[in-house]
Amino acid sequence: MISPRYYLICIALILGLTMVISWVRQTRSRKDFLQIMLWVTGSLIASFILLMGFSELLVFLGIAQSGFL
Repeated sequence: MISPRYYLICIALILGLTMVISWVRQTRSRKDFLQIMLWVTGSLIASFILLMGFSELLVFLGIAQSGFL
């Protein structure tokens, strides 16, 4: 079971990145803000999937031990 602390950290990270990107791009509408939030969330999910896939590849090739990540 994942600790609720990690969910809060993920939410804070997504909101923080969204706020910074919105401030840099000078967005004012809710639609733009939500589009940026979806983009940030999708990017973080894609990064996590790529990281997990890379770790499984290292295990398959015998470079790393299972469960190292």
